[in-house]
Amino acid sequence: MNRNHFSFVLLAALVSVIFLSTLWEFWLEDVVAAVIDQEHEPESLSRRFEYIISITVFVTISLIFPAMVGFRLIDNHKKLTDKIRRLSEQDYLTSLYNRRKVHEIIENEIVRSRRYNSSFAVILFDIDNFKTTNDTFGHNAGDKLLVDISDVIKQTIRESDTACRWGGEEFLVFCPQTSIDGAFALAEKLRSNIESFEFDDVGYKTASFGIARIEHGDTVKSLISRADNALYSAKSLGKNRVIASR
Repeated sequence: MNRNHFSFVLLAALVSVIFLSTLWEFWLEDVVAAVIDQEHEPESLSRRFEYIISITVFVTISLIFPAMVGFRLIDNHKKLTDKIRRLSEQDYLTSLYNRRKVHEIIENEIVRSRRYNSSFAVILFDIDNFKTTNDTFGHNAGDKLLVDISDVIKQTIRESDTACRWGGEEFLVFCPQTSIDGAFALAEKLRSNIESFEFDDVGYKTASFGIARIEHGDTVKSLISRADNALYSAKSLGKNRVIASR
């Protein structure tokens, strides 16, 4: 239940009490009293309205505390739900989306592309010689490098793009409504920004990139596989380069 639903319940309760009180005061009370006491004299109109107003004020005041508690509980529940959802979607180290979330995004976009004949591309890349970095400088330095790489990604990609930590030292960028050439240009910009950035402890690093554009009949697995093959080619050709799967 959200705040709007809870507000509706409170308002419905107040209206119900007012309606039933009015019904009782202007009709049911006289009917019941006439059955019990045939000499019953109806109250004056002003007395009836005074009763209705008193009931309304009393019920309104009575609902203030439950309303405050209820709104507080709803807000706390929403914060907790948002936190759980965020933790289920984010990589704990880099705060980028995790693999499961982006897999879901790509699946949905594949369905959308089939329906509307739209296009998108993915950029898969990993940090060159990352194991050597961990062996030389330690895992803490390696983790710091991953965080810094994530910051470079966030500052480079477009607002419409979605980045995730695909696994280990691998990252993936989902590029909606993007041609293979557009994805190549973005990947090249990422490659250049990473190459020119001086990272704490480890100095300068490079990354290799593979790109794939959605094709008819693609699944998430086949799309990522083609990007991974392009990434493998980039590694084989000397690293620190962008290769597109065409």
